[in-house]
Amino acid sequence: MTKKRMFVFAPVVLVVCALLQPATTAFSEGKYKEAPMLTKLVEQGKLPPVAERLPENPLVVTPVERVGKYGGTWRSGMRTIADLGLVNREATHHDGLVRWKVDMSGWKPNLAHQIDINKDATEYTFHLRKGVKWSDGMPFTADDVMFWAEDLVGNKEYGLKYAPSDRFKAGGETFKAQKIDDYTVKLTFAKGYGLFLLNMCTGEANGEPIRYPKHVLKKYHPRYNKTNLDQLIAEAGVSSWPELMGIKGGYFNSHGSTADPRYDPEFPVILPYKIKVGPKQTTTALLYERNPYYWKVDTEGNQLPYIDYQEYTLYNDADAIALAAANGQIDFEWRHLFAPKYRPLIVENQKKGDYRIIPTKFTYANDVAIKLNLNHKDPVKREVFQNKKFRIGLSHAIDRMAIINTIYAGVGEPANISPLPDSGLYRESMAKQYTEYNVELANKFLDEAGYSKRDSRGIRLGPDGKPIRIAFEVIGIYVDVGELVANNWKAVGIDVHFSEIERSHHATQIFANEHDIVLWSGDGGTRGDLYLNPRIYLPTSPFESEHATRWALWNQNPDAPEAMEPPADVKKQFELYDQFKAAASEKEQVRLMTEILKISEEQFHVMGILFPPLTITIAKNNFRNVPETLINSWAYPSDSPVGVEQFFFDQ
Repeated sequence: MTKKRMFVFAPVVLVVCALLQPATTAFSEGKYKEAPMLTKLVEQGKLPPVAERLPENPLVVTPVERVGKYGGTWRSGMRTIADLGLVNREATHHDGLVRWKVDMSGWKPNLAHQIDINKDATEYTFHLRKGVKWSDGMPFTADDVMFWAEDLVGNKEYGLKYAPSDRFKAGGETFKAQKIDDYTVKLTFAKGYGLFLLNMCTGEANGEPIRYPKHVLKKYHPRYNKTNLDQLIAEAGVSSWPELMGIKGGYFNSHGSTADPRYDPEFPVILPYKIKVGPKQTTTALLYERNPYYWKVDTEGNQLPYIDYQEYTLYNDADAIALAAANGQIDFEWRHLFAPKYRPLIVENQKKGDYRIIPTKFTYANDVAIKLNLNHKDPVKREVFQNKKFRIGLSHAIDRMAIINTIYAGVGEPANISPLPDSGLYRESMAKQYTEYNVELANKFLDEAGYSKRDSRGIRLGPDGKPIRIAFEVIGIYVDVGELVANNWKAVGIDVHFSEIERSHHATQIFANEHDIVLWSGDGGTRGDLYLNPRIYLPTSPFESEHATRWALWNQNPDAPEAMEPPADVKKQFELYDQFKAAASEKEQVRLMTEILKISEEQFHVMGILFPPLTITIAKNNFRNVPETLINSWAYPSDSPVGVEQFFFDQ
């Protein structure tokens, strides 16, 4: 496949894609089949026949290998109940109106069987599959999408508490929604938004329009409940209806809480699996069961999913998950297994554990992005971290090859932040700048930065005359790399205090703008990931652009109390990215993104260690319909677009 075919995202091409989607295969009622566990429920009168549970035009999935078999329990590992990144991708979230093609080369219709897009990409009309039902048997219609679009996203009072994602905005304005009929909704933007459907494929946006059952949640909204809403607010112990809605239906607003709707067996979904046993009933494993009203079938008319249950065992730490995988106790997983330190264990126990190893490619620009907090609430640290020569000096102080040899078994190529070589937007000058390990050169830049004076311990003194101290706090998966980098920086006179930190506490620090540094994977390596997640090249996210959260906040709302006005070059990037999102041709998209990257290269705001090496996913040998290679990315989001509903056990 050529790069042009893979990465043509302009609006006019999206219109063609919408028109060229293959028609679904029609099945007569007599040809639909279902899982034996559902047949029993039909015979007991607890479920209607399968033909009555499916829509008029179910989505027909072509299996990766072959038509599967029903049955079995898919075992995976989680660290805690807050570890929802895995459940979201495989059971409860990412199966929306559209989704990625398997190779991440573009979008395809999904719950919406057809999408009409006007010429300037300001209007998107979604045609829903008629007859889709929630897991409680109630119809899913345009009213459910409108409840999300109009009563939540479009409600100013709700928006004050839970502002809509930028992925639903163009020109700084959120879309306007219109119900055309019971199965058709049109979203209109104030200006062209050629990237909208790709954004609708991502982890942050995919589930939004389809996870608010109006028939359940309307009683928490003042438009529909004129009788006892105040009583419900008081009973929930909150102060407003938006907060009430947040805990009753806003999945991310009660993250990790046992009150999260994803853990409520009574909360309906339209996804392949629904919770059966949650944290209120157990502390050892979450259990999800098939949704009897799921709206997809295979090429022979078998209702999906094939697998009966998903079981997520709570192991509490990644080491225990890796050991369970090596012992054959996990059927399919990449999460918590991709750290280089687990590679020998996974490889050596392949035969014993009866699993195969599937090469998995990250879409990240760098395996470890090093983000000093340029917006630090401490003005002295802010001045030091914003000093480009200081950052250059620290970059030259990092012995990247020693890290690659020690942590990555010698496999990897040193690199600073840049799109990947096969992305079509690779900048060698950007990837290779300041990557030479040279202590003398590092000291030279740090001296030129203005920090040549040292105390009796050899620690460099900052602009306030005090030692330059960095609280080098990292989460578990970056401990090994982080410790080596910290030692490199100590060697050039930085008072580095290295420690491991719990992820939720780290998130609290970032939210409060109290972090000195963040180590995380660097998004934006491939073209599609870069277009949608440029947050390490320019600060687009007030939470995930950890190097400049307050500049990102300024871009969203200059009047926000904690916003910081960015320098002119960052403002220029924001202007270019606004133009990019509205660009009407691939040529214009490439031109604008190239300009953004040129500025990013000159700024050198974020450091890197190496291009991401291939990682692994494990699959038991009898766990089938898995592609021979996989993609790992939150934007993708792995592994939902592969079609987890067509995985099966070849028993």
